[in-house]
Amino acid sequence: IVEVDIRRSKDGELIVMHDSWLDRTTTCKGEVINYTLAELKRCRLVIEGTHAVTNETVSTLREMLMTTRDRILINLDNKLEVGDLPGMIAVARDLGMAEQVIVKENLWNQNRIITVKAAMAAAGGGFQFMPIIADDAVHDAGFASTVDHAFAPGAIELINWRAGAETLTETGGPLFSTRMRAEAVRGDWHIWADTYAIVNKPGGFLAGGRGDELAVQASSPREAWGFWADRGATIIQTDEPKAAIAWLAANGYRVPYADEKRPAEPAHTASIN
Repeated sequence: IVEVDIRRSKDGELIVMHDSWLDRTTTCKGEVINYTLAELKRCRLVIEGTHAVTNETVSTLREMLMTTRDRILINLDNKLEVGDLPGMIAVARDLGMAEQVIVKENLWNQNRIITVKAAMAAAGGGFQFMPIIADDAVHDAGFASTVDHAFAPGAIELINWRAGAETLTETGGPLFSTRMRAEAVRGDWHIWADTYAIVNKPGGFLAGGRGDELAVQASSPREAWGFWADRGATIIQTDEPKAAIAWLAANGYRVPYADEKRPAEPAHTASIN
């Protein structure tokens, strides 16, 4: 899975850009929304850290989808409003790629569920929706059951915000509780954890401090990837996929759904992906 952040240009084109400003990742300056697509195409992407200029330009959503067709699942990170989701799905559907797309939105109460459900209905079917629940707004694992009944998702992304720069979670918080694992088994959905880094934030910002930095830079993969796998995570979103896969496989966490001797069957107990 690759995460692709979506914004709009001044003239309404859906483009791929994480930041609302162009300064960090391109040779241009200012806000994305103030540039037309033609103007954005004159910007060059730069290497983070060194700011070395590349020959790559800002991509449209359509261009990104065409490049990734039949190669990898696309997780659309909507940087716009919920009401913009149908337009994004329409682009994917026009290319015959709706089934290759995952859409995610934050959910925190019943009103938000209603709003997102309406957007999903407007977008039509044929794509995957995976909700996000964060422990700054949701403290009861039972809310996952409400979400499951509303959307029947294949996975729910759970966020354990890092409490402080020097703090590592000891439990994973209320969303990685025994009850949440029971909800996942009952609803037959994956628990999705995020260990990737956030720019200008403490390490493991979405994972209670137990992120990729702890696993790789501090050489403590068991305290990061192993910690979340032990608390029910069957999907880990990481910036270190090769290292994570190697460690999880070597330590018995990553088990294939099927081998060559038997056909694949639906798995009720999921493996680390």
